[in-house]
Amino acid sequence: MIRFHHVNLGIPPGGVEAEAAFLTEVLGYSAATASGGLPAPAGAHWFEASDGSQVHLSEDPDHRAASRAHVAVVLGDQLQAVVTRLRSRGTEVQMPDQRTPPVAFCRDPAGNRWELRGD
Repeated sequence: MIRFHHVNLGIPPGGVEAEAAFLTEVLGYSAATASGGLPAPAGAHWFEASDGSQVHLSEDPDHRAASRAHVAVVLGDQLQAVVTRLRSRGTEVQMPDQRTPPVAFCRDPAGNRWELRGD
């Protein structure tokens, strides 16, 4: 059975703190360690969701966020609470009308695009 393990996102140098806050305070990820309880490799930062899927961050001096490529996560009934947290932080959130289930789009502090799903 295929199961999603992680996505590795590029971020600009010095962007770890803002990106970590986005992942932990807004989306609900927790800081994670490498396999076997070892710390993540130097320059890498790992975060894990309650289902075990992970987001890895890699600082990249040439980082340029893609215009359409994105990460999609299912938030279920937490979608509206996350949208509220994003907007309270000044993050632009787009929610196309008439979508069932509801979907929101935003960009993280590094400019990476996220699709937040309510299903």
